[in-house]
Parts: sequence; C-alpha cells; structure tokens
Amino acid sequence: MSQVPMQYFNLMEENYSKYGLSVIQLIQIGKFYELWHEPDVPSIQQAYSQAELLVESSIRSRSLGVTPPIEQVASLLDMRIISPGKRSLLQMGFPIYSLTTYLSTLLDKGWTIIVIDELPTGKSGLKQRAVSRIYSPSCNLEDCSELSYVISIYFKDDLLGITLFSAMSGHSIMFPVYWVDRDKVARLLISYRIKEIVIRADSGANSGILNKIYGLLIGWNLFPSEPNARIE
Repeated sequence: MSQVPMQYFNLMEENYSKYGLSVIQLIQIGKFYELWHEPDVPSIQQAYSQAELLVESSIRSRSLGVTPPIEQVASLLDMRIISPGKRSLLQMGFPIYSLTTYLSTLLDKGWTIIVIDELPTGKSGLKQRAVSRIYSPSCNLEDCSELSYVISIYFKDDLLGITLFSAMSGHSIMFPVYWVDRDKVARLLISYRIKEIVIRADSGANSGILNKIYGLLIGWNLFPSEPNARIE
C-alpha cells in the first residue's frame, strides 16, 4: 500500500478511537475530497436489531452484517464507487467546493465528518496532510439556524448525572437525577435538539447496565423504539 492510503487508514484508526465508529473521513486529493475503503478488511462496526440490544449480552445472537460507510455515503449522496486500476481500494469523492452542499445530509444521518487537507509546503514530492476540520451532528458551524446539543449521561449506582451542552452557543445545563425519577427528565429534553449522546458508567457497573441504558434512551425518545430497528 502506498504512503497516502497508509496515512489515511492510520488516521482512520486513530479517529475511531477518538470519535467513535460513526466517522466519515475525507482526504484532499488535489481538488477533490475522497473517501476510501479496504474491502478485505473486517469491519469493527457491529449492528443489532433493537430487540437484540434489550436482551442480556450473554444470550445475544451474533451481530447483523454492516454496510461499509463508503456504501452508505454513496447511496445517501447518489454517487458511484470506483476501484481504480488493479488496486483493491474502493474510492468515491466529490469536488472540494461541494462539501458544504453535502454536510447537512451527512450530519443529519448521525455521521461525524473528519476532513484531512493538504498542507502548503512549497515543496515538490509527497504532500503533507493533516486533520483540518471536524464536523459532528451537534456542532456544524456552517449551519447555525438551530442549536444542537450533546447529552452526557453518567451512571453510578442508582444516580444519573445529566449534562446538556451546545458547542455552538456554549450553553450548558447540569443536574443529577435518581433512577426512580428518570421519567421526569423526558419532559425537559423535549425543549432541546439533541444530536449526540455520550454515556459513561462506573467501572463497577453490573452486566445489565447496557440494557438499562438502551431502555433509558428509548424512554427518553432518544433511541428507536421499533423492535426491528437496525442499530449500528
């Protein structure tokens, strides 16, 4: 594999660990942004039906097949995927100026977008590149028409720590709530456009904590309630 694809996939692995698996990484190649995929590399993403997530992990069946991000994006933006020459890499892309056109569509589907731009060095040869911008569903400074929020939920025993934060305005609200009073929070959340969820649990949490999390998010209308909904 040449140096540019190696740089791309090394950054992708790093960005997965920082921002989660719902990441689209766009790399500047000349006047285009491109998205790449290695078809023979197993995906670290998993998908389950909603019903599967609500059962104990020990009896959960294996995950469903996951459609690679490049195929999801190509379908969403009505674009074509190519495999140039004899290389196994799959590629798709669009002109740099089109990024703002597609941002809202991608962010509305829950993707975090990492943009890698070429650095002006004034030298010939291999171009240097670095992450220049990060867009997430709750932070798109290209569109400030409506404030979006991140909700952070911290689990410890029967107590929840709730934080609502808008990166666009800096507004935040924090409060604790006991598990038995969790339904009261749903009425508050109606007033906020929540686009991202961050969850932290105490290291000593029991094995059923995931079931509590999924049930909580469904009760707060932050998670699909349909039993057959596909969750990746």
